[in-house]
Amino acid sequence: MQDLRFVKNFPNRSFAEQAKEILEQNNIGCVLKSPDVGILGTTSSSTFNGVDLYVREEDFEKVSGLLDALFDGI
Repeated sequence: MQDLRFVKNFPNRSFAEQAKEILEQNNIGCVLKSPDVGILGTTSSSTFNGVDLYVREEDFEKVSGLLDALFDGI
C-alpha cells in the first residue's frame, strides 16, 4: 500500500482489529501500526500510544465516516 493516510488511533489492539475486519469486509485495505507486540501479547490491554489505523488516500473520506459512526468516542 502506498499513499497511506492516518484515520484513527484506538486505545487497544482489540478495537483496532475490529475496525480492520469491518474495513476488509467492505473491500477496503488498511494498515495497523503500534509499538505493542500484537499476536504475541494480549489484545485487550491498552497500549501506551494506542494503535493507529491507516488507509489509502482515496478511501479516507469513506472510511473516516464509517469508523466515526461505529467507534465514536473510542
